[in-house]
Amino acid sequence: MAAFLRQHDKGLEHSLEDFNLLGRSPDSTIRLTDVGVSRQHATIRRDGNLYWLSDLGSANGSFVNDVAVTTARALRHGDRIQLGTCLFIFETEDTESLSGMSSSTQMMHTVALPMKSVKATLFVGDLRNFTSISAQLSAEEVAAMLREWYAQCEKVLKSRGAIIDKFIGDGVFAYWAGDGLEARAQATEAARLLSAPDPADSPVRQRMKEELNLEVHCHVGINIGDVALGAMGRGVNTAVGEAVNVAFRIESLTRKLQVPVLVSASFMEGWPDGLKHYKNVGIHPVKGQPEPVEVYALI
Repeated sequence: MAAFLRQHDKGLEHSLEDFNLLGRSPDSTIRLTDVGVSRQHATIRRDGNLYWLSDLGSANGSFVNDVAVTTARALRHGDRIQLGTCLFIFETEDTESLSGMSSSTQMMHTVALPMKSVKATLFVGDLRNFTSISAQLSAEEVAAMLREWYAQCEKVLKSRGAIIDKFIGDGVFAYWAGDGLEARAQATEAARLLSAPDPADSPVRQRMKEELNLEVHCHVGINIGDVALGAMGRGVNTAVGEAVNVAFRIESLTRKLQVPVLVSASFMEGWPDGLKHYKNVGIHPVKGQPEPVEVYALI
């Protein structure tokens, strides 16, 4: 499915690839000269029939329909995108498939499916020091590293039964629908592989270490809890709820405790064999939570 960013005021059209890096750097996929745009400002990534916009920690932010992009945002035909003072309209040929449908048929395709509450095993991965390291790389190198990491995440997580909810710039959110022991074991194995310091299937990161002495490590937070699971709109499925927020906070806690992988006490509950893989590292306050959380570190 072809898609484009159009700058109607300038008469410009940018054809989107499967992975696009937008910024001021001369080797960006789509180069922007606006001084309000960062060198590596944002990415647009295709996943199936959807294109997702992620901000890369830019100085002035990315906006879709005047709303700041704080997590990966699925783009819709006609969305207005603003990076600095650059204004784009996202357009896709997908609308052509709707042209011959009745209005009632189109509504059936855009109505969200009912949400349902389920127990889920929630997995958050994030590339540590990505912003500072990417400032030392060319846009082409940043894009190559992200492409490689996204592919590694898909290989590791999907082969272990996880559903990748979204990529968020330099992060990934995935889940298993359930809290069984098999899901916990799969999540643990995935965390161990993605947090490995020198993954064998990551030639870009290995070359960065050998030639530039730069290392990017993936940190992981895992939680178990109740989430609302379902479709938020046509083609957009996601898991939402306080348990998801806690998973993100636990991942952030890895920096303070200087460990690559942390899991919640709920992840360990009812899994005595889990103590072969994790050790208790105490109870800690986390941002946005009224009560501190007990966490375990992967050993």
